[in-house]
This record gives sequence, structure tokens and C-alpha cells, in this order.
Amino acid sequence: MSAAHRPRPLAQRAGLAVASTLASLLLAELLLRALGIAPARYRQPVHLETADKRHGVDLYPDDPRGYFRLDLRDLSLRSALCEEGLAEVEARVARTPFAVRGRYSAELCRGGDIPPRRPERARVLVIGDSFTEGQGVHEEDTFVARLAAAMPEAELLNCGRRGYDFPRLREWLELRMTLRPDLVVYAMVLNDPHQSEAFHARQAYLDDWILDRRRMVSEGDGAPPPLSLRLFALLADRLEGARVGAETERWYHGMVGSENAEGWQRTLDDLGRMRDTARAGGAGFLVVLWPLMIGLEANYPFEDTHRTIAAALEARGLAVHDALPAFRGAETASLWVHPADHHPNELGHARFADAIEPAVRAALERRSTR
Repeated sequence: MSAAHRPRPLAQRAGLAVASTLASLLLAELLLRALGIAPARYRQPVHLETADKRHGVDLYPDDPRGYFRLDLRDLSLRSALCEEGLAEVEARVARTPFAVRGRYSAELCRGGDIPPRRPERARVLVIGDSFTEGQGVHEEDTFVARLAAAMPEAELLNCGRRGYDFPRLREWLELRMTLRPDLVVYAMVLNDPHQSEAFHARQAYLDDWILDRRRMVSEGDGAPPPLSLRLFALLADRLEGARVGAETERWYHGMVGSENAEGWQRTLDDLGRMRDTARAGGAGFLVVLWPLMIGLEANYPFEDTHRTIAAALEARGLAVHDALPAFRGAETASLWVHPADHHPNELGHARFADAIEPAVRAALERRSTR
């Protein structure tokens, strides 16, 4: 056998394989750097509000959709906000210059002052959390404002408050019944229920599918260190995302299941009390259910959770309308306020308004014929 055809020693073949692998990894690393590809990181969005909570701003690091019309780099805008009591915008302009404003009534409902009730117009009180208030969404684009435009015969009040869940939602309704509504609409989100102490204690840090906290940075811009390996950083980020996603999905399923049986029972009891509170004030009560903005294209992970909620509410005689069918098949990311903030944007609010309008009209008609 000639030297040219003689098999190479095992060690030589292994060395060539290692060298080839290292060369491929180096080429991939150089390509990733040339293209600027790294794990996505975002400067953390911020919410500021005045001491009396009558004015607020949601601040974002960039404006990828061209929706955030207010730019804090405009000195006149910053001056106006400072005069309203939002002086902290001066310290935020460098990191989060793009803003959406919110104004609130004395009752802390979104919009201007609430006028005296007009007997000839039905008054609809809408409560809920940040999905209802419209985090990151201009006032006129919220689903409540869209319903108001579609139903001029009724007056709709957006009394959603970010961060509110049970039992605070029940307490909030009791306070706002002084507005004398004809109908109360509670816009429910899957993370609203009570959590038993045992259920809450088992939860490690999770991505709640609403704010992508795992990718947010409070300092710096999140860019990888110069000497870090992009390829391994991307792989580690993907693996961590899969782990956190699986844990988060399990958590949401458990919220209305046996893992949180005590908390879910308390939530159902509170919903019954909310209906009774509305009835005592002469109002109807309707629950409308938001989907989370995740996996809407084909594999929404919480179909069974929606069914569980709807069935439990109906078993207690509560009127409920699930808006999920109106979102199936949508491009999920197109409905996000921002890549780091997965609250529904103006397109999501428009879908939700269209989905629930017939149920709101029907609830008003039922009340008027009682």
C-alpha cells in the first residue's frame, strides 16, 4: 500500500476532526459577530405616575412599530410632563425616551373627569388589570374606548388598574359601585386568581408571558461582553428560555387546577360576591376573558385553562364570554406593545373589543328587560 493511501493513525484523524470542529465554531462565531446577532436584551420599560395618580407615562427604550408618538428628547414635552408632576422623566430620557401618556379621573379611572350620570344612557363600568387599563396603549385605542365608539348609546368607563388581581379586584368593584353602573364588565386575565400560600411558595422566577423580565436589563444595554462567545450565549439563552417556558406553562395550568385549589376556590367565591355586589346596585355582571399573547398562531397552550374557567363560572350562574376564538391564528408578536412588553397593543385591543361587543350588548339588553 502506498503512503498516499495508507490509513491515518487514529490520533491524527481525531486531531483533524477537532481542528475542523473548532474552525467551524470560529467561523460561526465570526459570522454572528459580523451580523450583530446576540441574545435579545432590552432596557427595562418604566411606568411613572404623579403622587395623586391622575397622570402617568409608560416609557420604552425604542419604538419598533412607530406607535409611541411622544419622544422625551423633546424638551418642551419634558417640561410639560414635569409641570404635571412627572419630574422623574428627566432621569429616564436617556434609557427610555418613548412614551405613552395616561390621564385618570378622580376615581382613578382612565380618561378625563367622569361627567354626571345621564339616565337616558346606560353606564358600563369596566374593571380589570393592566390589560383593561391599556398599558402601553393610547387611551383612544383601548378596547373600552373602542366599545364606547361602537356603542354611542352607552357610556363606558375604563376603571382598569394595572397590578390589580384578587382580592383587590373585588374590593375595587365595591369602591367603584358609587358610579352607579347599569352593567359591570370584568375583563379577566389568566394570572388574576388568588394564589394559595403553598402554591405561591413553590413558584421560582418565571416568565409570566406578559413582561419579558428575563430579557430586561435595568443597567447598561444588555450587550454581551466583548470576549464572550455569541454562539454559546445564544444556545444557553435558548435552553434557559425553554426551561422557564415549561415551568411557566405548568404554573398557569396549576392556577385553576389542583395545585392551587384553595386559591381558585377563593377566586370563584369572590366572583360570586362581585356579581352580588353589582346586583345589589342594580347592575348586571359579565365576565369577559382575555387570552395571553402567546402561541396564537396554532398552539395556544392554555385552551384547557380557558375551558376550565368558563365552565366553573357558568356552573355558578355567572355570565362569561371568552374572546380567545377571535385571536386564534393571529401572528402573536404583531399584537405585542413592545418586544419586551407582551401586553396587547392597539391591534389586540381592537380584536378584543370586536369579540366582546355582542356579549356586552346582550348583557345590557338582559338588564333592560328584567
